[in-house]
Amino acid sequence: MLASVIGTCYLAALAMMDALRREVAVWILWVGSAAALISATILLAGGKASWPEFIFGAVPGLLMLAVAGFTKEAGPGDGIVLLQMNFFLLLNRVIFAFGMSLVIMGAFSAVLLLLRKGKKDTRLPYLPFLWLGSLGAICLCG
Repeated sequence: MLASVIGTCYLAALAMMDALRREVAVWILWVGSAAALISATILLAGGKASWPEFIFGAVPGLLMLAVAGFTKEAGPGDGIVLLQMNFFLLLNRVIFAFGMSLVIMGAFSAVLLLLRKGKKDTRLPYLPFLWLGSLGAICLCG
């Protein structure tokens, strides 16, 4: 649970940076990756996680990286952060956070369109929605 809280605090900082600047500093991603690997090592050594959990939990992040690579619309930083969250949240929470973030982002986009505050090509930062999804995952998945 401590890893989830630390990961969510890290994600909150990234979400603010993404919302304000529309980018995340590369050095912060390196620090987050190191912290994610340390978290994974501790969870594996303590028997609180297994390799299959980490492998299947990486699927959302890899999908996001593939979307970033093929479409050039999403940033690769979003996929990297989603991969990092796998090592903090673990399988069930990262899948839930990913799904919930997409639903929240879709609902927010629909409201923007209905209020005529955005257009169909309006770009939104993803990490604030992932942060909300991770909060929901921690609250609802235990």
